[in-house]
Amino acid sequence: MKEWVLYVMGWASQLSGYPFPDSLPEVQWEPESWFSHRACKDHVPCPVFGLYEDGDVVVLRNDMTDTAKDHVAVHEFVHYLQHHSGRFDLNSCFDTDKREQEAFRVQSRFIAEVQGGFTAFTISHLPCEHDPRTPFTAAAASRP
Repeated sequence: MKEWVLYVMGWASQLSGYPFPDSLPEVQWEPESWFSHRACKDHVPCPVFGLYEDGDVVVLRNDMTDTAKDHVAVHEFVHYLQHHSGRFDLNSCFDTDKREQEAFRVQSRFIAEVQGGFTAFTISHLPCEHDPRTPFTAAAASRP
């Protein structure tokens, strides 16, 4: 398992540009029912396959193929690297959106460049309200 985590983290680091971390996250494997309750408000089927909540644990679904397991883990490991980079405000909806966009871009690159596949993720933006404490930028104005 540690070799797999090193392999996936290596790609997450290389494709994202974040430095390889000093410590690796713990990986937990859970069934769809766990994700349904935790991330989908008990909705089944739950379309969530990985979860990182800004700690030292990455949770992945235990019903994925090996190929899916790798690219979903890359996505979640990018979130781990983002968190440890200190570049994002974890309480900001706009930064959360930026983090998600970046993780999907890296995941797409991994699928295309490492797995030799094609991906057509639809990456929608989070519906963030403007925070009056921060400057209103053109990028923020263009959000739906």
